[in-house]
Amino acid sequence: MAVTTTRRQTSARILTAFALTAGLALAAPQSAAAARDDAGFSAKAGVTGGAVAVHAEAWAAGRAKYGRTVTAAQAIDAFWTPERMRAAKPIEESPEYARAMAMGDVAAKTAAPQAATDARKPTVIPPYEGALGTPKGDGASTLAVNPNFASSHPTARTSGKAFFVLGGLSYQCSGTVVNSAGADTVWTAGHCIHSGAGGQAASSWAFVPAYDDDLANPRPYGTWSAVSIWTMNAWINSSASAEDMGVAIMGTLNGNHIVSYLGGQGLWTFAGTQNLQNAFGYPAQAPFDGGNLLRCSGWSSQEYANVWTETIKIPCNFNKGASGGGWLLNWDGNWGLVNGINSRVDQLPNPTIVASPYFDQTALDLYDFTKNM
Repeated sequence: MAVTTTRRQTSARILTAFALTAGLALAAPQSAAAARDDAGFSAKAGVTGGAVAVHAEAWAAGRAKYGRTVTAAQAIDAFWTPERMRAAKPIEESPEYARAMAMGDVAAKTAAPQAATDARKPTVIPPYEGALGTPKGDGASTLAVNPNFASSHPTARTSGKAFFVLGGLSYQCSGTVVNSAGADTVWTAGHCIHSGAGGQAASSWAFVPAYDDDLANPRPYGTWSAVSIWTMNAWINSSASAEDMGVAIMGTLNGNHIVSYLGGQGLWTFAGTQNLQNAFGYPAQAPFDGGNLLRCSGWSSQEYANVWTETIKIPCNFNKGASGGGWLLNWDGNWGLVNGINSRVDQLPNPTIVASPYFDQTALDLYDFTKNM
C-alpha cells in the first residue's frame, strides 16, 4: 500500500458559520458557567453536526484539575480518567442503540428490492504515514484475533477507542484516524455520534489512539478531544442503517494535528460489495474485555441476498464495543483504505457477522464535507 507523504494542506477551511464559531469558542479558555451543556446541530448537504458539548460533570472535573479558566479540551481530558474509560459501557448496551437498530432494521427489510450497483468509478484517498512514519520490515481469520501490535504500529496508532456521554451515562466505541486536508478527522459509526431518530448528540467526545489496557499508561498518545461531530441526516432522522457513519473533528494536542502526527488511513468509495476486508475494533463483551485492538478478516458481500439495502457484511464475531471500528481494504499490514465501519451484528451473544454501510456517495459526501475542517 503506497502512502502519501504530502504535508498537511493549508487551504482555507470549509465550515458552516455555526461550526466555526462554536469550534473557536471551545478552543478558547472559558468558565463552566459560560459553557453550553448541549450542542446545536446544523444540517447541510445531507450531513448534520456541530460543536461538541461538554457536560457539567466534565466541567467540574476540569475546574478541579486546571482551575477556573479551564478549556473544553482540558475539561474532557480531566473527565476521562483511565478509571472512567474502563467503566464506560459499550454503546451497544444503551437503550438508544437498541431502539435505533430496530428502526433501521425494519426500514431496511421493507425496502423495495433492487440490485446493487458498483458502476461508479471508485474514489480513493491515499493513507498518510504522519510524522511517526512506517516501520521497516498473517493470515486471515473470520474470528477476532489480537494482532499484538505495538502502540507505534501504524494500524494501532490510527485505531483507537472513543469515549463520550449520552443520556448522562458514559459509553465507548471504536474509531479510525483518516487522512484529510484538515488533518483532524476520526471516522466512527453514526450511533457513536448521535443516538438516531428521536435521540440526542453525544457530549464530551474523546478519542484515545492505540488504547491498550495492558500498558501501564493505556493512552500512549494521550486523550484527544473533539471540537465538532458530524453524521448523516438520514441517521439522525430515521436511524437509516445505510447511513450509520460519522466523523469527529479532533482538536490539536500539544500543537499537533492528529493526522499530521500519527498518520491516517486512506478511504475508498464505490469499491464494490465483494472484497477481502480487515475489520478492527475493541470488542468488550466476553470472551473479550475491550482492552485491546482486535482484527477480523473476511470477504464482504451484500447484507441481504434478495434486497439491496446499501449495506454489506463480513463473517466476524466482534461484539459490543467494536462499533465504529474501520474496515481496511488493501491492507498491507500497516496501511489500508477505510471501506466500511462496524455498524451492527446479527445477534448477541455469539454474533457471526458484522455489517457496515456500503461506502458509496453517502460516505464520499461525508468525507468531502468534513475533510477541510
